[in-house]
Amino acid sequence: MKVVNTPARIATTERWFIYRGLPHAISGYSATDDVLTRMAPFLGLVFLLELFTTFGDRFSGWAQAGVFFAGVAIVVGAVGFANRVRRRPFFALPEDVETMEILIFLVVPAGLLRLFGDGGWWAVLVLVVTNLVILALGFFVTSFGLVPMFRWGLGHVRNQLRQLAQLLARGLPLLLLFSTFLFLNAEMWQVAHDFTPIYYCIVIGLMLFAAIGFLALRMPRERDALTQFGTWREICHLAEFSDAPYGADQDPGLPDPPKIEPLERPDRLNVVLMLMASQLVQMVLVALAMGLFYIVFGLFAVRGDTLLQWTTITAESFDPIFTLDIFGSQVVMTWELLAVAGFVAAFSALQFAVSALTDQTYREEFFTGVEGEIREVLAVRALYLEEIANLN
Repeated sequence: MKVVNTPARIATTERWFIYRGLPHAISGYSATDDVLTRMAPFLGLVFLLELFTTFGDRFSGWAQAGVFFAGVAIVVGAVGFANRVRRRPFFALPEDVETMEILIFLVVPAGLLRLFGDGGWWAVLVLVVTNLVILALGFFVTSFGLVPMFRWGLGHVRNQLRQLAQLLARGLPLLLLFSTFLFLNAEMWQVAHDFTPIYYCIVIGLMLFAAIGFLALRMPRERDALTQFGTWREICHLAEFSDAPYGADQDPGLPDPPKIEPLERPDRLNVVLMLMASQLVQMVLVALAMGLFYIVFGLFAVRGDTLLQWTTITAESFDPIFTLDIFGSQVVMTWELLAVAGFVAAFSALQFAVSALTDQTYREEFFTGVEGEIREVLAVRALYLEEIANLN
C-alpha cells in the first residue's frame, strides 16, 4: 500500500519531531528558518531587557526621559530600516531572524550603552561578547531541541522513580563499599572543611563531567544499533505505537531491507543527546538518593565532638547550621556534612556512569524502554522521509 501524500501530515510530523526533541529529523532543517526564527521571542526579551539596562546616571529628570525616547527611536529606526530593505512595512514585526536582525541584536544595545551609558568601550565590548555567548547558547539549545528533549526525559521521572529501588538495590552494595569508606574518613572531612566554595564546585563539576564523558563514550554505539531496521513492516509497527500520524497502514510497499537516508552529523548528535537525556535523569536520581542518605546517616554517625577531632575546627569557632535533640542526644547539621555528602553523591554518579557503560544486564533492565521510544521516533522519520520523497 502506498503512502498517502498529505502535506498537513508532514507539517504535523515536523512539529512532533520538535516536541520529541529531535528537530534535526526535519527534512531541510535550516538555521535561519527553523532555529533562529524559533529563537525570536527569547532574543526579543533579552533585547528589551538590555535596552533598559544601557541607560546610566549621566542624565536625570527630563533629560533622562529624552534619552529614553531617543533610545526607543533608534531601536524603531533600526527595525524599520531592516523592514524597508526587505520591502516590508516599516513598523512590521520581523518574520524571520537573519543576518540583519542578528546585527541589530548585537549592535543596537552596545551602541546605546556607548551613547547614553556610564561605561566606556570596555563595557561595550563586554556587552557584545555577552550577546554573542547568549546567541551561541540559544542556538545550540534551540537547534537540538534541548528544552523539549529534557521535558521528554523528565516525563520518564515517574517510571524512573518506580525503578529507583531496583536501581539502588543493584548498585547500592558496590556504591556503599566505596562511598562509606570515603564518608567515614577523617581526611575527607578535613578536605571538605578546607575547600573554598569555588574549588569545591570545580571538583564536583570535574567528577560530573567525567560521568557524562563515560556516558558519551557509549552513546554512539547505542545510536548506530537503533537506526537499523530489517523490514518496512517493522518500521510501520513501531510507528503505530507512537503518537505520530503514521501507522501500520502506511507501508510504502518498497523492497526490504529499507534503504533509509542515513543520519547526518547533526542528526547523529541529536540522537545521542536524546539517549543521554534519560541517562542523566537516572544519574541525577541516584546522586540525590545517595546524597540524602548520607546527610541523614551523617547526622547520627558524625557527632560534633567527632567533627572537632577530624578537622582543625576549634570549639570556639564551631558554628553548625542547626542542632537538634533526638533521643536525649544532640545531632548537628554542618556545612562540612553537606560538602562531604555532596562529594559522595557526585562520586556515586560517576560510579553509576561506569556501571551503565560496563554492565550489560543493567542496560537491558533500565535502558530498554528509552531505546524503544527513540527507535519509534526513528521509524517515524523513515516514513516521513519516504513521504517527502513521494511528494517531490
